[in-house]
Amino acid sequence: MNNTWSLREVAAPSTLWFSDGAPVTSPRPGDGTSYRLIVDRLGFLDLTSTPFAGTLQFRAIDANGGVIVNPNPADPVMELNLKIDTSGGFVLTSTSRRPGDGYVPSVSGRLKPLPTVSASDVAFIDTMVKGGYVPYPNVSGAPGKTFEEIAALGKRLFPFTPFSFQLALCVYDWTTASFTRMVFMKIFEYTGIPPPPFPTDQSSIAAMIWASNWGSYNPQNVEFMRSFLMKPAYSLDNVRTQLNDVGSELHNFSAVQNRLLSAAMNSLPRTTLFKHAQLFSGQVDIYQLGLDRFGIGFLESPANNGPVGQELISTFADALSTYVSAGRTITTKMVWSFTDSVEDAMHYSNGILLVANVPQDSWVWDQASYITPLSNDPAKTEYTFHPGSQFRVESITNATVSGRNIVIITLQASSGGQRMEPEAPEGFESTLPLVLAENKIMELVNSYVPEKHLPHTEGVTGGRRCSCLFEDGDMHY
Repeated sequence: MNNTWSLREVAAPSTLWFSDGAPVTSPRPGDGTSYRLIVDRLGFLDLTSTPFAGTLQFRAIDANGGVIVNPNPADPVMELNLKIDTSGGFVLTSTSRRPGDGYVPSVSGRLKPLPTVSASDVAFIDTMVKGGYVPYPNVSGAPGKTFEEIAALGKRLFPFTPFSFQLALCVYDWTTASFTRMVFMKIFEYTGIPPPPFPTDQSSIAAMIWASNWGSYNPQNVEFMRSFLMKPAYSLDNVRTQLNDVGSELHNFSAVQNRLLSAAMNSLPRTTLFKHAQLFSGQVDIYQLGLDRFGIGFLESPANNGPVGQELISTFADALSTYVSAGRTITTKMVWSFTDSVEDAMHYSNGILLVANVPQDSWVWDQASYITPLSNDPAKTEYTFHPGSQFRVESITNATVSGRNIVIITLQASSGGQRMEPEAPEGFESTLPLVLAENKIMELVNSYVPEKHLPHTEGVTGGRRCSCLFEDGDMHY
């Protein structure tokens, strides 16, 4: 049975690494997993095994959108030769011959580009590390990681840059309460008023900081306010005064960290459609934002046009009837977190469940990164879409859970790639993962029981306030 593939011979002008940390020529399972080959100074090659229905004896490999089919399923291992030139072009060739005609398949293409990592951004983050602002110092209930552990992961996942530690650290920090800072400073930008850095809605940022109230993450807490470059505050006016003093530096802090975060997320190995055909997100994941600030998280919101000083807000009903309506394309302003189960997403939902369906033109989630290995809590499954990710709104439906209204927004992720169907012999069909139908998702949502998550140990949120810590007049959830 052909359950593995390997690179037998590799010719490249620079150093190579695989994202799993194993030697480049090691056999890898042909189980629908994508492995990222990192080529120093040149780019990434995502090698994705694509299984076929009917038998495990036949495999194909997708190489950055081009497909090479195993010509001889009797071979115990699908062996490949790879040549990479100095311009980033590659040719991948099978070592097997098709029985009877001697056909040897091959595919060519180009490496995906490495991200740009600014040395000045790294220097700034280094000063924030020395000052104790990064990472968030105390995330109760999560095991966390030491600097040594983060550095080791950085060297494995980002070996192409001398700034691997800082990239890994920014992802780690995102999984702590620092994500609040990074979200606020992005969604409250007037992105319709160029040029960058865009002006921000300072009044709304201050109000959202003042309204923070989950566990130790509140405006009277030293560590929480320090994450905003402030001191503990006991009134909204005091938050506003402090923000007026540190607003420019805080905005730059967020911009730098979001750039490094995006570079890191874009460098991580991709998750294949064979592993997950859908991802789910409970929104809004910062509860005090409320539904009427959901829409300002997208570049398409008219509120982004200001004027400066006008509150950045868009009623949920207006957003759903216009730029977030079915058939429209939305573009995220900030990082978006997803998980792989409806139940986990519902645990963090404050009125919205997002369902992201597989890209139609790629075998991998090009815009989504699996960041759990870098998380402060290895038990929490998290996939993130980087700022600027685009989705087509497919449908909007409503559900009721324990008397609480939930709006289900189904999205089609875009990738910008071009998925080629593998050429299979007669009798073989490519196996695509099942996408849960809308009625099945509705069934899972309706069967969600919030009480299963109670009682919740205080602080065990990884920096995020899950809905079971929140109480209102309608229900305890």
